[in-house]
Amino acid sequence: MGAGKTSFLHHLISEHQGGSLVIFVENPGSLNFDAKAIHGLCGAMGRKYDKVLEIPTGDEAMQVEWIADQLRECSLAGRFERVLMEVSGTGNVMRFGRHFGLLPGHSEKFSPWAELHQAMCIVDAFDFFRAHERSSKEIILGDFLSEQIAGASLLILNKCDLVNDTEREACLRRLCSINPDAPIVETAYGEVPAKIWSHPGTLQELGLALERRPSPKAGKDTDIPEIKEMSLDCTLYRAYRPFHPGRFWEWFNAEHSGLLRVKGLVWLATRNLLVGGISRTRWQNACGGAGIWWAALPREEWPEETEALARMQETWREPYGDRRQEMILIGDAAQLAGIIDQLNGCLLDAEEYARPVAEWTKWPDPFPAWDLENPS
Repeated sequence: MGAGKTSFLHHLISEHQGGSLVIFVENPGSLNFDAKAIHGLCGAMGRKYDKVLEIPTGDEAMQVEWIADQLRECSLAGRFERVLMEVSGTGNVMRFGRHFGLLPGHSEKFSPWAELHQAMCIVDAFDFFRAHERSSKEIILGDFLSEQIAGASLLILNKCDLVNDTEREACLRRLCSINPDAPIVETAYGEVPAKIWSHPGTLQELGLALERRPSPKAGKDTDIPEIKEMSLDCTLYRAYRPFHPGRFWEWFNAEHSGLLRVKGLVWLATRNLLVGGISRTRWQNACGGAGIWWAALPREEWPEETEALARMQETWREPYGDRRQEMILIGDAAQLAGIIDQLNGCLLDAEEYARPVAEWTKWPDPFPAWDLENPS
């Protein structure tokens, strides 16, 4: 979670010079931010023939049937070249992959509609090093992260710019001990050549495969790693009042035990024009400009497409339009209710909310200026 999967996917799409793509996106909860972002990216790049599909929530059997139906339709259409699938950070990389016939002893449910070339696991070097250095080693994540890594045919060690050489080497040794067979590609910002989604042999041709370091734990069972259920919970937090900038700043900078991932939209009372984008992992925290609220724009600048207008109306509330708090929270189920209570405490209370908007802007705002050209 927060390793840079979406940034990595954006880079692959932006570099792709071939035919049309099918892009499946799975997110926990009912709010698929990543799918919306990829829709926007394909539109901005003029890739109007790409197809972005949101994997529905449900059990694995239902999702597999749905994916199989979609792949069959896309294959019969005869105009798509490749398929990309972003699986949720709370799911094992091989949860769907084992149905493609890539692994011995598993069905070829998707054949002949598609062939799996790579099962990639994106690892956050900054987070990975600290998680294994800490004595507590958050029990809810330890085994699960190892299973994600062990199930991959290719490992991407991302955010290498945030660690020094000693820390990076420690990450590589740890990855090799968990999965000694998968090549490792080191990168920052998810910038890896798009050719890596082709057959594994392409890695050697590109010179991307790492010369593996020996490890005392390098032995690996040839059986498929067990895919366990994740003991995490995911919830959507939505509110139609702005945050008080001071109270939300305190929450934003505080430690929150059990909270592993936050991603979404923020409405600050002092910044009624701008949409705030928040992204939080265990050791990284960012909140920056993510756009302008539709309610702050003239009507003639609204989208003309019926579907886009319908999506806007789904979250429209008078008198402030589409302004809202909308975040996905992932973490320890026992602690998420307390996190929601804390966020509610950051909202304007009844007396503050009743004041004129002009008075909201007078409150001290400790957040740095939001640069829309370089959003966090």
